[in-house]
Amino acid sequence: MRILNIIFDLGGVIVDLDMSRTFHAFNRFFGESAVELENGYLKSKVLRQYETGAIDTETFLSELLQLAKNGESRGDIVAAWNAMLVRIPEERLRMLEQLRQSHRIFILSNTNELHEDYFEKMAPGYDRLSDLFEKAYYSHRIGCRKPDSDAFKAVLADSGLRAEETLFVDDLADNISTAKKLNFQTLHITQGMEVSNILKTFL
Repeated sequence: MRILNIIFDLGGVIVDLDMSRTFHAFNRFFGESAVELENGYLKSKVLRQYETGAIDTETFLSELLQLAKNGESRGDIVAAWNAMLVRIPEERLRMLEQLRQSHRIFILSNTNELHEDYFEKMAPGYDRLSDLFEKAYYSHRIGCRKPDSDAFKAVLADSGLRAEETLFVDDLADNISTAKKLNFQTLHITQGMEVSNILKTFL
């Protein structure tokens, strides 16, 4: 079936990530037992609560400050938290500019208020990264996160999309698996793949 719509994940697809920047800083701040990785991403009950809007930024930072070992400040933690967000390559911005001429394009991202404030300013020439898209669905705003099916269904319902006509692009296998079960067309971005090259066929 023809693809009319494309839903993009952000981290690892549009935004280059270096999780080690945050991971190593947090290990120094809180000790190795306090921070784990899962599929290359930080795993934490507090983070999951923050990403679904169950707790606000001040509560999130307060929880982390309580774990701090060496007198780290709120600013230290915020800087380390955002350090994983590296850059948006120019070719991806140009790809999005072209794609939106022929397709409805959206964001569906597991994220949080601090990261949103940071990455929204990472697109040169745009007040907000999300200005490139018809609409952005951030987990902390919609109250659910991938790979939960409710996150995908929220996008379909709000934007009036049909899954069969929609390509979902993500870097995590669990998220791709849920999308397939809901009849999305999918593109799994793995290490070494450049999304702007792959999607040239749509331009």
